[in-house]
Amino acid sequence: MVRLAPAIDRTSFRQNASERAVLRLTRVRLYVAPVLGGLAAVFAFFEPVMWRKAVLFPVVAALFLLSYIEWLRVRAYGVQALSMPLNMGVMLLGQIGLAFATGGLFSPAIAAMLLVATVASVFAEARVVYLFIDGLQAPAVWCMALVHVFGWPVPTLIPEMFGQASVLEHGVAPWVLASLYTLMLNAAARLGSYLRELFAELFDEAIAERDRALAMNAEQARALTTLSAELAHELKNPLASVKGLSALVARDVQGKAADRLQVLRGEVDRMQGILDELLDFSRPLVPLAMEDVELGELAHQVARLYEATAADSGVQLSLSASEPVRLRCDPRKVRQVVINLIQNALDASRNGTVVEIEVVEKAGNAHLRVLDRGVGINPDVAGSLFEPGVTTKEHGSGIGLVVARSLARQHGGELTLLARDGGGALAELTLPLQAAAVPPLESGVQAKPHIPVPAKPVREAR
Repeated sequence: MVRLAPAIDRTSFRQNASERAVLRLTRVRLYVAPVLGGLAAVFAFFEPVMWRKAVLFPVVAALFLLSYIEWLRVRAYGVQALSMPLNMGVMLLGQIGLAFATGGLFSPAIAAMLLVATVASVFAEARVVYLFIDGLQAPAVWCMALVHVFGWPVPTLIPEMFGQASVLEHGVAPWVLASLYTLMLNAAARLGSYLRELFAELFDEAIAERDRALAMNAEQARALTTLSAELAHELKNPLASVKGLSALVARDVQGKAADRLQVLRGEVDRMQGILDELLDFSRPLVPLAMEDVELGELAHQVARLYEATAADSGVQLSLSASEPVRLRCDPRKVRQVVINLIQNALDASRNGTVVEIEVVEKAGNAHLRVLDRGVGINPDVAGSLFEPGVTTKEHGSGIGLVVARSLARQHGGELTLLARDGGGALAELTLPLQAAAVPPLESGVQAKPHIPVPAKPVREAR
């Protein structure tokens, strides 16, 4: 059974990557805001001019409040709740206010406008970025140049702590800086657009390379699966012949020869079981034949099949189903999953222990649990139990659980295998529950006399 990885939409891939980057930037902005506020507070403490303080504190408070609110919105509703135009507008207005209050074109804060223009060009559309640059940032730069030169509405934009730097305001320096910043802002926008195109090309190349690798792996897996199916099919008939001939020969021999033939037949049965698993693994999942099923009764039927096997191993089977659990499923495939789980539990159980089977309804789903007190789950393979070829059995094929989980997921359910407290394992089959048009069974799903029900409720594994 070959399962191809789902095709990746390149646009969605790029969008997801952009959303993760925006999420990180939102988090970084939340950390930067307090630092920015602290620096503004220190500046305001040493700056005697009151209008600078009146501009600084509201701007810093607005930037911090915006960062915090947007972070909460992103955590609650995802990155799609983040409005890029709104954030760009508020951030740029805040930066202009900070630059205006801390030195105008000579302020260290004005360099952040270049950084924001670059970053915004990477994530926002080009027309939106140029709208803010040519409609907001560039005019603000030239307005600050006018204030520097003509000294209105404030005498100077340069703080006193900058010393004699105010002499630069009345020459050609403001005009040169305004022209330089205008060019740099547009260059930053172009740089951001170039980076955006570069990232898109890298994403496309990475996805194309992944698609090629997936196609190659899928082709190899398909060839191997086809080969294994053909081998399994070709070997089944010779094994059946060997088994039949050994049964005929066993009638005419006694003693050690008969015992050896019995061992031979047992090994043939084991090989046939492995071949059956290979065939189940290699063939596609056929459509479901849905029927109304009472899960407790189905579990009881499977338990009866293993009654003799459990007795030979010194293991007790215990079925617990307090209420009928009805669902719509393919009974043949669900029975196959339950058979696999009970067989695994019996194989792992020690003499004198109990294999517990629970059937319950919870949260709109049907749950069938098989609990044992066997050797438990080897931590080395705990994360790969449902991968082909992974098994802890001495003669296992590592295919049974793969097929079982595939059948469970075909129903829209899930199969899990966990370690139990105190040793052993818990296998749980979860299937979606639907209303079934079957009358209640008079006998319910209580365990029959030959499958003893424990006097106390079975303790659930934690």
